[in-house]
Amino acid sequence: MTIFRKTLCTFAFATLAIGAIATAPQKAAATEQDTLVVGTMWEALPLAMQPRRSRFFNESEILDTLVKLDYDLNTISGLATSWERVSPTVWHFNLRENVVFHDGTKLDAEAVKFSLERVIALLPYAADLLNIKQMSVAEPLVLEIETNEPFAALPNQLTDAITGIYAKASFNDAGEFVKPVGTGPWKFEEYRKQDRTIVTRFDGYWGEKPALSKVEYRFIPDHNSRTLALEAGEVDFIDNMLPSDVARLSRDENFKVYSKPIAGLYYGAFNAGDKSPLSDVRIRQAVNALVDRDLIVKGALDGIGEPAWDFFGPQFDWAPKADEPFKLDTGLATSLLNDAGYEQNDGKWEKDGAPLTLRILSYSSRTEMPAITEALAALLNQNGIATDVQMYTWEGMLDLVKRGEYDISVVFWTPEMTGHPDLHLKSQFHSKAGLNYQFWNNAGFDEAVDTGRTLSPGAEKDETYRRAVNILHDDAPIIPLVHKVSVGASAKDVEGYRIHPSGFFYDFKSVSKD
Repeated sequence: MTIFRKTLCTFAFATLAIGAIATAPQKAAATEQDTLVVGTMWEALPLAMQPRRSRFFNESEILDTLVKLDYDLNTISGLATSWERVSPTVWHFNLRENVVFHDGTKLDAEAVKFSLERVIALLPYAADLLNIKQMSVAEPLVLEIETNEPFAALPNQLTDAITGIYAKASFNDAGEFVKPVGTGPWKFEEYRKQDRTIVTRFDGYWGEKPALSKVEYRFIPDHNSRTLALEAGEVDFIDNMLPSDVARLSRDENFKVYSKPIAGLYYGAFNAGDKSPLSDVRIRQAVNALVDRDLIVKGALDGIGEPAWDFFGPQFDWAPKADEPFKLDTGLATSLLNDAGYEQNDGKWEKDGAPLTLRILSYSSRTEMPAITEALAALLNQNGIATDVQMYTWEGMLDLVKRGEYDISVVFWTPEMTGHPDLHLKSQFHSKAGLNYQFWNNAGFDEAVDTGRTLSPGAEKDETYRRAVNILHDDAPIIPLVHKVSVGASAKDVEGYRIHPSGFFYDFKSVSKD
């Protein structure tokens, strides 16, 4: 039995075992009719905001952004009804009339300026994302934004959740964050550490009013426990499900299962620095040619995912694709490894008598990560590349990655979808990006993304980003593995839920319970 088959068998056994544990729970009393109870693997941490790095606020819609993305990833009006570029570096954003924060204060250009300036001051990531030089109040409901350079991507970047607009009441006199006060359809009500966060309907909301009066986010980090809570009637909705639970609930008429490809990507980040054999582009390219993504999806995820042969998923029409995506080609891999000075000895790739061994790191807070990582390692082992798999906490892995003490780190990238390539390409792979832990530096790529963010929609912009993606493909600082398919489930009486293709927030405004 090959190593990969052993991996698949182990995964299948675990899946069956989990399924056996979760059979036929006792149905508990239903939750309150006007309340949606959500079981989530991420704790909602409103008091951790400085001013917003908690995932919770993407999901809860306590805050609004100036610009939003619809379900086709088109920019639509949010707190701004319209916007115009009045010069190459100056934009005007026209704000809605009669919008109020949850504390009753009015939204105006001064309030938006205050909120965005605070975000930029506290988050270097936001400063690069928005590229803002300065802001001013042109009129009470007109915010003027001047960028550091021509920056056509600005409206798209303002859909990012970190640009959610806070009232001054969110902070005390010392400038310390107290609680989130926004303009969104839900207002913050209560937080219980390691337990739950509660939001209630804001009846003064400017847009579509929620059908329900309350959403309660319960912190249930264990995947199996979340599913059991749904089956027992303790919660109404869950996501981040195990494949075995998806299969079982799909067959049960008491539940609805939701599935949709989203922006998330499982991939291996290569250490392109001088501490790793993957500093050689030929080895990076060879690894990409040796790994069968279809087998990873089937074996590690029970088919819940899409094989990733490119950085961007196929469903995002706005995203540039490589002219030639990666493909399974063992002949090409052999040629590349030979050219890099490696020879096969008894099926193992060696150079100067030393085996080619890759140290692969990942983290276990996501249940699927060990299975994906082991499947990748098994495929490399099967093709003659030795591996050393090590699992850590996210923090533990990141510490080693930052020090360059790894060869491949298997991670999950969930970008806050903006409908523009800038966020995805510049923040991850630019040589000066804070998230570029691959020690990868490509001047041609940097130039392309630096130029692309200045260009208005059209052929020149498209060609510039296509050039950037082709460089990313050819120089191969990563191995894309699986495009995420978001899967959730609810009780059968939940109506109106849709998965947003960004995969980064819940939209419960239209949800009701029969």
